[in-house]
Amino acid sequence: MSRDRMKGGAINDRVQLLADKAGIPYIAGKKVTAHSLRAGPNTEMKRAGVRLKERNRRGRWSEDSTTADTVYDRPEDEVPDDPMAMVPVGGFPSGGSAVQE
Repeated sequence: MSRDRMKGGAINDRVQLLADKAGIPYIAGKKVTAHSLRAGPNTEMKRAGVRLKERNRRGRWSEDSTTADTVYDRPEDEVPDDPMAMVPVGGFPSGGSAVQE
């Protein structure tokens, strides 16, 4: 094991710190955690019709796993005023800046 890798707890602490600083420590009543970084994209891909096999590949789950559907699918996390809805899907808007003018 490489010594320059972060442990899961350290990643989770940083995700929660950044969520707190962004003013969104909770989404749909659930505390934002490092697992949110896997659940959100998987849920969005499922909603968009991406097959389980492809979501497993992208989520680094085994090909036959159902984890993407049983653990990391969180459609109940949809929030009418979701602050994350302002984040561009697939990258920054044209112009290469995250700041909208």
